[in-house]
Amino acid sequence: MSRSVQSNNMNILDRPLGRSGGRVSGSSDATSVSLSAFAYVYSELVQYHQGRAASVSELERRLESAGYGVGLKVLELVAYRSKETK
Repeated sequence: MSRSVQSNNMNILDRPLGRSGGRVSGSSDATSVSLSAFAYVYSELVQYHQGRAASVSELERRLESAGYGVGLKVLELVAYRSKETK
């Protein structure tokens, strides 16, 4: 666990989505690192599936199945947080 998580003892669902390295997402350094990391991981994911797909439709299916789980978790987290604020 990172030091900031241990000191705050916050549940992962209670932490801000845009937090990176203990900094607030409004910070330009945190945003640029986070954005470049996302771009790299996304690029690698697409390249990985591109190399294994025989057609465009298969590539689309592979990318959809890879992103479905992540999207579902983000949707659950956003819904959970919106219920708490109301």
